[in-house]
Amino acid sequence: MKHYDVSEAFKILAENKITTNIESVRRWLRSGTIKGIEPVSRKEGWLIREDDLQEFMRSRLPDGTNSTLINATNGVKEQNKESIRSEMWWELARKYIFEGYIEPKKVQIKDCINHNRQSEELERYVWKAISQHKMGYAKPHIPYLLDAFLFDGQRIKLDQRYELFEEKILYALIEHYF
Repeated sequence: MKHYDVSEAFKILAENKITTNIESVRRWLRSGTIKGIEPVSRKEGWLIREDDLQEFMRSRLPDGTNSTLINATNGVKEQNKESIRSEMWWELARKYIFEGYIEPKKVQIKDCINHNRQSEELERYVWKAISQHKMGYAKPHIPYLLDAFLFDGQRIKLDQRYELFEEKILYALIEHYF
């Protein structure tokens, strides 16, 4: 049976977006939230059995995710990462928890379309679709969370090729829908 020390367990938990702080892992061990083998001395540190870490991760991840999350050779199975992240994203979005939102302006759409050297007809079409996306507000409203945003009931990942946050959303929206 494989055992992980605190730093190895933290790396796996961080890759699965369960925590961003190694102190959280230590606190969970001290409180018994994660089952671990108590250290004899401070120098030795905690050890966590692979099964106990898997059990903890299953309790923290959304239902329906693959139960075999840890691979002894490379940490987390790559194919599960995006599905886990997407399910967690949707869980927050269903509760309407977002980091913020943008209110796109027609001039921003025009700039994006011109930058891509696309037609004025496309610009009108895109603006019409965006201007109808008000979500109960007076102006167009696009909420975002982490690396994606919500538009017409779909999760769309940000376009990381651009520096400005609004551009990441607008270029991804144009590419995804039009």
